[in-house]
Amino acid sequence: MKRLLTLLLLTALLSAVTDSKAQRRGKSHASSFDYEIRGGINFSQIDGDGSGNYNKIGFHVGAGTSMPLSGDARWRLCVEVGLSQKGAHIVNDVFNRRISLLYVEVPLMLAYDFLDSRNLRVSAGLAPAILAAARVTDDKALNNSHSNNYKLIDALPLTAGVRYRITDHIGVDLRYCNSMLNIAKENGSGTYRISRANKGQFNRLIQAGITISFN
Repeated sequence: MKRLLTLLLLTALLSAVTDSKAQRRGKSHASSFDYEIRGGINFSQIDGDGSGNYNKIGFHVGAGTSMPLSGDARWRLCVEVGLSQKGAHIVNDVFNRRISLLYVEVPLMLAYDFLDSRNLRVSAGLAPAILAAARVTDDKALNNSHSNNYKLIDALPLTAGVRYRITDHIGVDLRYCNSMLNIAKENGSGTYRISRANKGQFNRLIQAGITISFN
């Protein structure tokens, strides 16, 4: 069921990007959509699980488009779809645990393009996500109960990022993401966000990567 939802979501959003590109073809950059492919490395942790370092290494890959919201097209609404591997690596005297959570993300962000070249883009927004796969191992042995303890939906991760284009098409970006709602079904302990009633575990990560842009 998760794989079917993932496939349907990717298909629908990529179709929307393609349709938008066809509708806007031939217009100037100042009044048109732009498009971007991005990918790179995640440095992740889970707040509330007993770990405290960004030492779970993963990946992210995705594609997106943005539309102008202002007359000069500097303010833009960005929509993306992609895969992002999150989780944590917990090492202590009891065990060596690795938590790997693969999500289908749909970031929705407000962005602004700085500089005369518009090469510097700063963005912020939400990145709701569907859990596509979860795997927890203790000393390299699969832990089924913990693998099944993560919710299907991470509905309210906040995200902020900056991207700088080195050339007209190639850029580098840095992004920070932090879940605001508990991602675990059951919690023996944990921290909280927003209010004490919202207690449990929360994804937190830093992304660094490369972008390829098209106008």
